[in-house]
Amino acid sequence: MAGFDDDVPRRPPLRDERPIPRGRPMSASTRRYDINELEEETGIPARTVRYYISRGLLAPAYGRGPSATYDVGHLLRLRLIARMKAERRPLEEIRDRLGELTDDEVEAELGIHVPLPSDAWRRITLHPDIELHVRIHPGTDIDPDFNAAVELIVGLARPVIDRLEDEPGRRRA
Repeated sequence: MAGFDDDVPRRPPLRDERPIPRGRPMSASTRRYDINELEEETGIPARTVRYYISRGLLAPAYGRGPSATYDVGHLLRLRLIARMKAERRPLEEIRDRLGELTDDEVEAELGIHVPLPSDAWRRITLHPDIELHVRIHPGTDIDPDFNAAVELIVGLARPVIDRLEDEPGRRRA
């Protein structure tokens, strides 16, 4: 039985394929906030949050538009930004300081404790519109066979994704 894309020319595999993206850790049980909830929790207007993202003080939201969400890390960093601004520190200094800190260190500096999630997810962005989410169980080493399976899935998807990116007129992020 012929596949739906049999008439599409295939590119030969490249010897120097791009490395598998590692992704950023993402908690499965971490509270997510929409922009209105984030504004309520911090008192910082949505427009200012977007400005901080554009200036590199905060990581981008998860997703885009009205469905974009923010995690506890965003909330903690916004609270630290507010504290540092109250101390009249310039944004460049705040950005540099935040760049040096992990979420745990921001938490410690604020004197806040956020409970650890029961498990986490690794988020692998394959294309601006395609993500792979892989569960990571805390306290356990990830099985090499499991890692090989994830790399195989990404490797199998890569030629199709490359073709999407190369076609003119395709929607791009």
